Amino acid sequence: MNALLNKYWEGQTSLEEEQQLKDYFNSNEVAPEHEVYRSIFNTFELENELEKGLEFDAFAKMSPVEKPVDRSMIKVLKGLGIAAGFAAVIALGSTYIGVEKTETNLGTYDDPKEAYYATVEALQLVSTKFNNGRSNLQPLEEINNQTEKVFKTIK
Repeated sequence: MNALLNKYWEGQTSLEEEQQLKDYFNSNEVAPEHEVYRSIFNTFELENELEKGLEFDAFAKMSPVEKPVDRSMIKVLKGLGIAAGFAAVIALGSTYIGVEKTETNLGTYDDPKEAYYATVEALQLVSTKFNNGRSNLQPLEEINNQTEKVFKTIK
């Protein structure tokens, strides 16, 4: 039996020789010096019995990891939505609060002569403002004359 055990430890036994070792260690006739190895061979035997009796699926016990729902982001988004709603209500309300409805006078005249005189007056005002602006451009006219002499652009 010692030779068979040495051969087993070196990994050179056949399946029949390994079965002999298992039968030997499962029997009640194990020599005292071999009692140390009995638990090893009995463990192999117990594993074989467990494997035959159970269908083992390594992934069966693993459950998918469920992440807890992060409710803080949902609360933040709800809060932002409510705040945006209040801001819109305040913005729209502030445009209507305190606004008096006034009659807008567009300067219409019932009498055509009055309309004519008002138009002439407005055009005279525009004309005087325009002429005042032209007087400020007088120095530019002299600069243009001087550059025309230098570059000889006068024809």
